[in-house]
Amino acid sequence: MRVRDIMSNRPITVRSDSTVGTAARLLARHQVTAVPVVDAQSRLIGVLSEADLLGDRARPADLTADVMSRQLVVVHPETDVAELQRILMRTVAKSVPVVDASDQVVGVVSRSDVVRALARDDEELQEGVMDALVRAGVLSCRVQVHHGVVELSPAGVDSHPDLPAAAAIAACVTGVSAVHPN
Repeated sequence: MRVRDIMSNRPITVRSDSTVGTAARLLARHQVTAVPVVDAQSRLIGVLSEADLLGDRARPADLTADVMSRQLVVVHPETDVAELQRILMRTVAKSVPVVDASDQVVGVVSRSDVVRALARDDEELQEGVMDALVRAGVLSCRVQVHHGVVELSPAGVDSHPDLPAAAAIAACVTGVSAVHPN
């Protein structure tokens, strides 16, 4: 599973020349803990969080550029969710901007987005595994999921899927706890 599959693709952003008061109202209105800060060309240059707003240097008339965090943690839409999990475990950030090759914000992904992906039921996991197999060109596998455990088998008598490859693909789907090729 990739970040693009779980991210919010309508990110709330704030311009660097906006006031802290405007940014605070955005956070409150949209019930988010942080917003990406972008320049005039919509490129990511920082993140403004609730913690930044609570700091001594934040006053309503100040510019977001003056109080934002410049140490950025970002991911790309094609980043694997397992890598995102590792990133979120190493940082205090509750959400991470998703940027394209031009550093333009295309989404935001949060800890709660990852938790929702991990909490998928067996039917959702089965669909996720089948979608991943189709994208990889492995079309002759039967997929069954019980309590997060994926069982793979040939789809028919004459089919001979590459079960080790299918198992490796299935294991990468977020929420899968184990894979058993038969």
